[in-house]
Amino acid sequence: MWKWTRPDNIQLLMLDGDTLEEEFLTYPYSKDGKIIKKIIVTKTDKLISYENSIMYFDLYDLIQEVMEKEKCESYAIISISKDILFLKSMIEYHIGTILVGNLIHDFLKNIPDYDVLTIKQIVEVLNYDRKGYCAEIFATYESSKKTMSLLFCNESITLADGSERVVDLYFGGRYYANKHMYILNDPLSHIVKQFKSRYVKVVDLFFDLACRYIAQIENVDSFTYIPLKPADIKEGKFDRFNNLKLIGLKKENMQLDTFLRCIKDFSQKGNDLYVRREIVKGAFEVIKDVENKTIVIIDDVFSTGSTILEAVKILYEAGAKKVIAVLLSVNQLTESSIKYKNLKCNICGSNMKLRMNKSSGQLFFGCENYQEHENGKSSTIDLLSGMDTLKEINKLEVVDIVDLQDEF
Repeated sequence: MWKWTRPDNIQLLMLDGDTLEEEFLTYPYSKDGKIIKKIIVTKTDKLISYENSIMYFDLYDLIQEVMEKEKCESYAIISISKDILFLKSMIEYHIGTILVGNLIHDFLKNIPDYDVLTIKQIVEVLNYDRKGYCAEIFATYESSKKTMSLLFCNESITLADGSERVVDLYFGGRYYANKHMYILNDPLSHIVKQFKSRYVKVVDLFFDLACRYIAQIENVDSFTYIPLKPADIKEGKFDRFNNLKLIGLKKENMQLDTFLRCIKDFSQKGNDLYVRREIVKGAFEVIKDVENKTIVIIDDVFSTGSTILEAVKILYEAGAKKVIAVLLSVNQLTESSIKYKNLKCNICGSNMKLRMNKSSGQLFFGCENYQEHENGKSSTIDLLSGMDTLKEINKLEVVDIVDLQDEF
């Protein structure tokens, strides 16, 4: 789903003329039956013959020019390209992004709003018939009749004997850590944190749907998960995967089973990729027969992939025929020059932060200092209204020449 785009207000498409074929550049894209204006952008002069084409050297200057010329806000612009680096810059400037093509492992840290393969799918996105990545939709709406998708890519793993195996990776959506100051009130990111210590309904819904989907396209023998570490078991920490209900999966006579045991404690926080991979080596052992079986393994967050890929490696070395990994989210390293603006409480002016209703599990925005309000007054904003307001206050501002002169 869109992070900074208002889907009811899409006014302009910026098409990357340097990577898209002519059929994508000339197609009459529409929303609700009305043609959407498009601009073809290029770094060369080969496309200047196209109507509404612009040659650019700097993406920020290009966006500024387009916003001023077309009199539209940044949340009304969509960029479409086959170049993930082009889209990465657009993401940083809070512009909506659609990748035409398959996502590859090397770019999991900067995932666009949508990835598509055809013009038809772009039209579905623009008309919100394709709502976005599954876990993000569940986190925001709990359910949706619109088409949802799973992020997909694959990775090659080297086993102890030197042979190579491939693991299919499926992700429910994007996770944003607060330290990057890109988006501090993201529904899925909030739910990922909640799931560390409590049962969360929408996480259950996601894994249930994702596992059943994979069971439809693969001949799956068993489902398993990343187990707790020895110290976590000793401390009685919440065993999140064992608390999933997975009602739909059970109705189809399938359920999570324990195939792995964690035999040493390790921490990945603050470590680089090399250290993470070294630390997790030998952390798991297989405790049940997996010979010639297709196994689906689930976990919550994919950061460098060290933990899940080590578990996959161990399953393959124990004789598994195929291993497929399903993760709730993939950690993003998005940075932005736009300073994040938070919602403010209309009573005390403090920041509004995402909270979860304990009984319903529904997310809402509440004041971080509500305990200090007089007479117990509360200030809350429903999730969708708050997200719309965040899009408005975090839009990219048009900077004119006078502003630049004042700055420098």
